[in-house]
Amino acid sequence: MALDAPAWQRIYPTAMVVAQPLSDPRYISLPLPAKEGYIAIDRHPLSASETALLETLAQEQAPRIKEPWYAFLTGQTTDAPQSFERLRVVQLRVTMKDASVSRQDFMAAVTGMFPRLLAHFWVDQSYALFVEPDQEKDPDQQKLSDFAQVLAAMETDFYANIQIYIGNFWQKDDPLPALFAEEQRIFTSVKATKAESDLATQSLAYFTTPTREQSAVYQTLRQRLAQMPEYAEVIVALYHHQGNMTSAAKALYLHRNTLQYRIDKFQELTGWSLRDMDHLTLCYLLLID
Repeated sequence: MALDAPAWQRIYPTAMVVAQPLSDPRYISLPLPAKEGYIAIDRHPLSASETALLETLAQEQAPRIKEPWYAFLTGQTTDAPQSFERLRVVQLRVTMKDASVSRQDFMAAVTGMFPRLLAHFWVDQSYALFVEPDQEKDPDQQKLSDFAQVLAAMETDFYANIQIYIGNFWQKDDPLPALFAEEQRIFTSVKATKAESDLATQSLAYFTTPTREQSAVYQTLRQRLAQMPEYAEVIVALYHHQGNMTSAAKALYLHRNTLQYRIDKFQELTGWSLRDMDHLTLCYLLLID
């Protein structure tokens, strides 16, 4: 009988539940039952016999992907199937609520968002990759903000939950397998409620995670801010508009004086000035977990 996630984590407490197998060689990824994702086990604490056993299980249960680009991105081959100067990998995670929906039709709709692709394919039933070359001075090159409206429409049309991660553009001489493996980990860390993300939107959360998890100061401040949920949208709006009060007030549909009052009240309660970018960044960081 296949082990579920809690059973694996009782044996390996540091194991992570991920939506798709990680290509990072540090981890051994094994599928969970009932299509609940994968368990990723860190090799470092394992004995040689444990490693050999888990690697054998992983090889037996790994999805068989014949796509040459997948082999290149995961380090199975050293040569790219096609030449390129720069490319990015777009990751898509989708949960179909209706089993009758055609995955082929869905894939065709997604590829319509890209002016040109080197490859696109399913890794498993819910995880797909799109390899896109950089198009210099191409006005049709999609940016993160361009995907939101299209994804919302597709979720309705295909009765699905969709998450997309827009990878960074990497050069041909960059260590693509290692970079792709880390972008997989970044995407895995994205909250299920966030439809679209990229390196910029996730960097503050991802690159500071170990320190935050171990910090009593951080956890105490986070709990304190959680007790004032009415200020969350103010902090987020100000951060997204680089502290510009006029732009933030417009995004919040507030009069500028009303926003000014809320900022003053927040400072009175906490001692943090949301007009100061250092204070604002700290407050935003406390919110994004």
